[in-house]
Amino acid sequence: MTQRLMLSATALALVLGLPQLALAQDASKGSLIDELIVTAQKREESVQDVPIAVSAFSEQALKAQGIDGAGNLVQSVPNLTFTRRALRTNFQIRGVGAQLVSLSGDDGVGIHENNVPLTANRIADAEFYDVERVEVLRGPQGTLYGRNATGGVVNIISNKPNDQRSGSLTAEFGNYNSLKYQGYINLPLGDKFALRAAGFALQRDGYTTNRLNGQDIDSRDIWAGRVTLAFNPTDNLRTFLLWETFAEDDSRGARKQLCVKDPGPTSVLGVATGAAQAGLTQGCLAASVYDPNAYGTTNQLSTFSGIIARQIGLQPQDSFLGKTISRDLREVEVVGQPIYRPRTDLYEFNLEWDLTPGLTFTSLTSYNENENYSRGDSTGGYSSVLFGVTPYTPGGILIDPQFGATDRLQSESGGIGHNEQVTQELRLQSSFDGPVNFNVGGIYLDYDAMSITYVATNAATAALKVLVPTGYVDPLREPDFTGHNYFVSLTEYKLKSKAVFGEVYWQATDTLRATLGLRYTDDKKWTRGSGSTLFTPGRGPVFTAEQRVQFKEATGRFNLDWKPDLPFTDETLVYGSYSKGYKGGGFNPPGVVALGLNPSYAPEFVNALEVGMKNTLMDGQLLLNLTAFSYDYKGYQIGRSVNRSVYNENIDAKIKGLELESVWSPIENLKLNANIGYLDTKIEQGVVVDTFDRTRGDSTYIYGNATSGGCVVRATGVAAILSVPGGAATLANRVCSGPTSVTAGLVAAGNTPAAAAALAAGMYSYGSNVSLYTNGAGEGVRQNLKGNELPNAPKWTMSLGAQYRWELENGWNVTLRGDYYRQTESFMRYNNASFDRIQAWDNLNASLIVANPDIDLTFQMFVKNAMDEDTIVGFDIADENLGSTRSLFLLDPRIYGISITKGF
Repeated sequence: MTQRLMLSATALALVLGLPQLALAQDASKGSLIDELIVTAQKREESVQDVPIAVSAFSEQALKAQGIDGAGNLVQSVPNLTFTRRALRTNFQIRGVGAQLVSLSGDDGVGIHENNVPLTANRIADAEFYDVERVEVLRGPQGTLYGRNATGGVVNIISNKPNDQRSGSLTAEFGNYNSLKYQGYINLPLGDKFALRAAGFALQRDGYTTNRLNGQDIDSRDIWAGRVTLAFNPTDNLRTFLLWETFAEDDSRGARKQLCVKDPGPTSVLGVATGAAQAGLTQGCLAASVYDPNAYGTTNQLSTFSGIIARQIGLQPQDSFLGKTISRDLREVEVVGQPIYRPRTDLYEFNLEWDLTPGLTFTSLTSYNENENYSRGDSTGGYSSVLFGVTPYTPGGILIDPQFGATDRLQSESGGIGHNEQVTQELRLQSSFDGPVNFNVGGIYLDYDAMSITYVATNAATAALKVLVPTGYVDPLREPDFTGHNYFVSLTEYKLKSKAVFGEVYWQATDTLRATLGLRYTDDKKWTRGSGSTLFTPGRGPVFTAEQRVQFKEATGRFNLDWKPDLPFTDETLVYGSYSKGYKGGGFNPPGVVALGLNPSYAPEFVNALEVGMKNTLMDGQLLLNLTAFSYDYKGYQIGRSVNRSVYNENIDAKIKGLELESVWSPIENLKLNANIGYLDTKIEQGVVVDTFDRTRGDSTYIYGNATSGGCVVRATGVAAILSVPGGAATLANRVCSGPTSVTAGLVAAGNTPAAAAALAAGMYSYGSNVSLYTNGAGEGVRQNLKGNELPNAPKWTMSLGAQYRWELENGWNVTLRGDYYRQTESFMRYNNASFDRIQAWDNLNASLIVANPDIDLTFQMFVKNAMDEDTIVGFDIADENLGSTRSLFLLDPRIYGISITKGF
C-alpha cells in the first residue's frame, strides 16, 4: 500500500492528464498547444470547434503515450471501457456498448476506418501504425455515422499519400523477447499519382506460462500492411485506393480460470443425495474472483464432458478431485498450444469531387473480408483422476480422433468464422459563404457472415459409438465440424442496410449556429442455424427454419452552439444537443430457442441530452472542456449464457454523467493534462434469470445440471424422490429432463406409474416467481434488475499526464512523459451479484524520447504498467456446461523497451 501511495503521489505531481485535446497554434495569442484537425462531423474542423464530445489523438500523441492499440484508449478517454468478446470487440462509452453475443447483433460503438463502418474488425488484435489520428466520438452518432453508434464512434484515419518523397522505419525491442517493426514509404509518382506503403510486424513471447510443459502461451505473431494509391487528376478531383491486410497465427486465447468448487449437496432436507449428488452441482460456487479459495477447479461432474462421461460409465467421479491450481494469475494448465488464426482484407476507394467552389461530392466504396479460426483446451486445468479400465478404455486409454490417445478426461472449444461486407456511401456537402450549409447522403451495407461454435470432449466419441452407431465420427485431428461426436452450432447471417441521412447547418448570427440532422435506416436481417447434432444420426448440420426481420427507424439530432465573447476566455464554445440513437434487434440461436426461450430480441434506442463547453484561456495556454449528459435508454440489449450458447433480451436504463478534459501549458515545453469522467447508470426495467445464481438464495429450490443447461427444481420433491427405490440414480441423470423423463426413470426403477408421476409432479412444482422451460423444468427464480448498475460502467475514470521537453545543443531534444490512470470499482454483469464486482484499479506509464529533427532520428524508451501488478480488469463466466469458471482479463504485465525510428 505504501508503494502504491508513493507511486500515485509521484504520478499526481508529475502527471495531469493526456494530450488528446488540441487547439490551433496562434502566434498572436502565444498559444503553446498545437492544432489538431478532426472529421467528427465528416468535415475538417479544429477539435475545439466541434460541438460534440470528442477525444482525438495525433500520431505523435499516440506514440508519446504508448497508445499502440485499441485497449490503451481506455486509459486516455473519459468514461470509456474496453473488453474482448467472443465474436467481436466491445467498446463501451458512457456505459453504452454491446452486452450481447450474437452473430446478428450490432456493436453499440461503431468502429470506422477512414469513415468506413466495419461490422467485423480486428481493432482488438491489431495495433495502430502509420495513422494520421484516432478519433473517439462520445454519445449517439445516429445521423452521420450509422445505425449502431448508440454509444459513439471510434474512427481510425490512416495517413494518405502526399507529394513529398519520404519514409520511416521503426524497430522496437522489449522484454518478453518482443520485436516490433513498422514503417512506411511515400513516393510521389509524377504530378497526379502518389503511393504510400506501410507495414507492421510483431513477434513476442507470451505473458502466460503453461505449467504442464513450462512453455509460454498467449504469444503474438502478427503482421499487417497497407498500400494506398492517390490519384488527383485535377485540382478539384481527389481519389485514393487503399488495400489493408492483417494476419495472425499465435497462441492467444488461454486465460486463467478461477473457481470455488461446488461439490454438490450431500443431503436435501435431511435425505442423503447419494448418486444424485453429481446431478445437483453447478461446478463452481457463486464466489468472487478475489476469494482466496478461488484457486480450485470446477466439479467436472457438472460439465458437458463430465456429464457424458459419468452417464456412460467412463468416469463416474469428478476428474478434478482434490486438484487446485497455481495462485499465480499468469500460470495456467492447458493441453497443447491454443490456436488463434484471424485474417482480414480491407479495400477502400474514396473519391472527392469539387463540383463547384462551394459544393463537394464524395463517394466511399469498401469491401471487407474476415476469417477466424480458434481452438484450444477449455478445461482450466489438467484432470487429476485417470480413467479406469472400462469397455471404452482397455488398459485405461481412450482413443479419440481429435484428442489422440488419452488417459484422462479432456475437452476443448473453439470455432471458425467468415464474413464479407460491401458498403457504398455517397455524400454531397456544401461550404457556401452564406448562413446555410448542408451535408446529405446515403449508404448501403451488405454483410454476410457464418459462424461455428465448437465444443468437444474425448468422452463424446465413445458415447456416440454406443448410443448412435450411425452418427458420423469426424476422423480428423483438425475437425471439419461435420461430426456428430462433438457439439457444433452453425449460424448463417445476412444483413442488408440502407440509409439516407443529412444535416443542415444554419449560422444564425456570427456567434450562434444550429444543426439539424436526420437519418432514416432500413435494416433487413436473415438467419438460419443448426441446433446441436451431437448424438444424432448422419453427418453435418441440420438447419432450422429461416428467420427474417426488418427494422425501419428514424434517428437524428438537434444542436445549438454559441461562441460568446467572454472577458475571461480567449474563445468559448457552448453547445446543447438532443440526439437519438438506434441499434437493430436480432435472433437468438436454435439451441436456446429449443428450450422455449424467445427466438429474437428487440431493437434498442437511446434519447440523449448533452450540454458542453469548450474553453480556451490564458492566451491559448489552457484548454478546459466540460460536458454533462443524460440518457433515456429503451431496449438495451443484454445476453446471458444458456446451453453452450447465449440468450439475448432487452432492458431499460437511465444514464447520466459528467466529463472534464483539460490541457494546460503554463510555460513553454511543459504540458499538463487531465481527464475525469463521472458516470451514474441505473437499470429502470428488466426481469431475467441469473444463469449463475438460478435459485437466488431461495431454499425452496435446488440447482440441477444437464447437458442442455441448468435448472431449478423443488427441494421437497427432490427429497421425496431420493427416498424411493432408484430415486438417486434417476436424479443423477434426469434432474432437468422434465416430469415425463423423471417419471419414466422412476417406473423403470420399479415404482408404480401413478406414484412415479406424483413424485415427478412434486419436484417440478413452482411458484409464480420461477421462469419455466417448455419441458416443465424451472429455468430459475426471476431477478428484478431495477436499480442495478450497468456493467463495465465505473462511476469514476481519471487519467492524468504530463510531459516536458528540453531543447539541447546540436539539434537534439528530450521529452519526458508520464501517464497515470485510475478507474473505480464496477460490475462485470448487469445482475450486480456480489461476485460480479471488479475492484478499482490503476496504471502508470512513462516514456523518454530523444530526437533530432535535423537528421530525423528518434529514440524512445518506455515502460507500461510500471507498478507491475497482475491487475484483474475484467472476467467472463463460462457457460454452465463448461463449468461456470471465471476467465480473467488481466492488464499486461510491466512492459519496457526501446524503439529507434529513422526517417528519410
